[in-house]
Amino acid sequence: MLKKLLVPVALVALVGCQPPAGGSSKELVERIEKLEKKVEALEKRPAGAAAPAREAPPPQTAAYKIPTGTSPFMGNKDGKIELTIFSDYQCPFCSRVDPMLHEAAKDPELKDKIKITFKQFPLSFHKDAKPAAKAALASRDLGGNDAFWKMNEKLYANQRTLTAENFSVWAKEIGLDVKKFDKALVDNDAKYEEEIKNDSELGAKEAKVRGTPSLFVNGWELKQRSVDGVKQLIKEKSLGG
Repeated sequence: MLKKLLVPVALVALVGCQPPAGGSSKELVERIEKLEKKVEALEKRPAGAAAPAREAPPPQTAAYKIPTGTSPFMGNKDGKIELTIFSDYQCPFCSRVDPMLHEAAKDPELKDKIKITFKQFPLSFHKDAKPAAKAALASRDLGGNDAFWKMNEKLYANQRTLTAENFSVWAKEIGLDVKKFDKALVDNDAKYEEEIKNDSELGAKEAKVRGTPSLFVNGWELKQRSVDGVKQLIKEKSLGG
């Protein structure tokens, strides 16, 4: 059974990290059986045959309202182009898209008019994602946006070792006072919980976020996750005029 499930799981992984569907054990067995049948059909399909078309999600007809609030950002704080990402520190796809954010902030055409905002969206099945989010927020509180983005890079680069001990090590490496950092994590735990909850609810309710990474430019979903993709979306929607 496990071998048969590898194909569809890989297909889902190409999209990004998404929470597993809920349901009872019976429902889970039924879904697995349906999945097995689909895999068997794929295996029997003649070589070179086209894959069956998947139902496309309904097109976005209006920009989502995604306020920056107090979220960490980089770039021009008054930028007319707002690139927002909902991210999870244990999601490998999020780590791969992060360099693009820094490229966009430095791009000659964008750097003076883009504001890049980070929203926390830790998925429930990534047990270390929320503690990592709190470490990033504590870094922001102690060292501002610059410290946040430095911790951000540490977390993405070490997704397999997101531990409290390492958070403190990385805090020191990015120039923060470790005692103050550790204290902030304890004293501000409820505050960080609330901020993470607010980010996650904003994404789920206002921007229809279901997985990570999810990116938006002035409220429009960015499907082509590249600097050129950002520019193309700006042109298509006549943004930042």
